[in-house]
Amino acid sequence: MKKDIHPEYKECKVTCACGNTFQTHSTISEIKVGVCSECHPFYTGKRGSRVLVEEGRLQKFKKKYEGINYGQRQDTETEE
Repeated sequence: MKKDIHPEYKECKVTCACGNTFQTHSTISEIKVGVCSECHPFYTGKRGSRVLVEEGRLQKFKKKYEGINYGQRQDTETEE
């Protein structure tokens, strides 16, 4: 390996938008991130406000296309 061509690998402080901080190693001294494992819904199991917005979108879509038949069979009641 050639000498003096590799960047310096040192400890790095990672700061999340939620306020969580942790140490890792990198070629830069500080990293700022928007989401980490402490605040991401996949890791925490909590649903954030984004899900509520998506639910609103789904309701709006269903309301917009309610009553349109795209050739699907409709259930018919049989009289006995």
